[in-house]
Amino acid sequence: MPESFGARLRQQRERQQIALTAIAEQTKIGLSLLEALERDDLSHWPAGIFRRSFIRGYARSIGLEPDVVVREFLELHPDPVDVVSAASAVPPHVDDGAGVSARPQTRLEYLVGSAIGSLSRLRIGVVQGRETPLEDVTAATPSPMRAPALPEPDLLAAAHLCTELGCICETREAEPLLQGAARILDAVGLIVWVWDPQRTELRPVLAHGYPEQVLAQLPRVRRDADNATAAAFRSAQTCTVNGNHLASGAVVVPLMTPVGCVGALAVELPHGGEQRESVRALATIFAAQLAMLVGTARLAQAVNA
Repeated sequence: MPESFGARLRQQRERQQIALTAIAEQTKIGLSLLEALERDDLSHWPAGIFRRSFIRGYARSIGLEPDVVVREFLELHPDPVDVVSAASAVPPHVDDGAGVSARPQTRLEYLVGSAIGSLSRLRIGVVQGRETPLEDVTAATPSPMRAPALPEPDLLAAAHLCTELGCICETREAEPLLQGAARILDAVGLIVWVWDPQRTELRPVLAHGYPEQVLAQLPRVRRDADNATAAAFRSAQTCTVNGNHLASGAVVVPLMTPVGCVGALAVELPHGGEQRESVRALATIFAAQLAMLVGTARLAQAVNA
C-alpha cells in the first residue's frame, strides 16, 4: 500500500533529522497543525492563502521544492468551499498565541471607559483647546441615542472600496482608504488595532479622523482590559458602545482570520449610527477585508523570518 502524503512528508523530515518542533519555531506554524499534516488530518487547517503558505513553509524546511509539494497538496486537499454562517464561522475557542476565549452569551456593551470612547473625549478636549477630565464624563450615566433618519450607506462606493483594499499588499497602504470608509459609514473616525504577540497587547496601526496629538495619547490595549476594543478582540464578537448627548457611540469589529483574531476595527459614530444595522454590516465587511490584509502581512513576515 503506497504511503500517504503526510507519511511521505514525515519520512523526508526524519531523513533530514529535523524535529517537528524546530519547524514550528522556524515557520511560526502551530505544532498541532504540523502533527495533523503528517497524519493527513487537515480538519483544523486554515483555507486559502494561509493553507498554501503553511505547506510551502513546511516543504522548504525539510528540503523539498515548495511549488511541487503545494501542487500535490492542493490536488489531495483542495481549499474547502463550504459556506458557513457568521455565527459558526467563529470557533468557540482558538489558542493561537492571541488567545481567543469562548464567546459570551450576550453582546458586550461598555457605556463608558472604552478605548474608543476615551479617544472621543480627548478629541473633543483638543478641539475646544482644553483637556476634558475623564472623571467629569464618566460620572454621567449615558443613555443610548436614537438614530435620526439618515440616508443609507452607498453600497456601490463600499464595493469599490473593498476592491481597492483587495488590491493592496501592505497594511500601511490601507491608510488613505480609511477616509473613504469613514465617509461611507458617516464615521467620526476609525482605528485599526493589531495584536502584538511579543508585547501581548493591541496597538493602533492605522487611524483616520483624529489629530496627531490625540493619537499620541492613546495607550496600548491589553487583552484583559475593560473596554470594547479588548472585548471585541478576546471574544471574537462585535461590540457596541452606545452614544448619548455627551459622546459619540462606536462599533468595534474583530479582525478574524483562519487562525484566529488578529485585531479589531473601532469605528466612532455620531447620531446613534452604532444602532444602524446597515452601518454595522458594512463595518463588518470592511473589517473582513482589513483582517485578510493584516493576517497576510503577518504570515508573510513569519514565513520569511
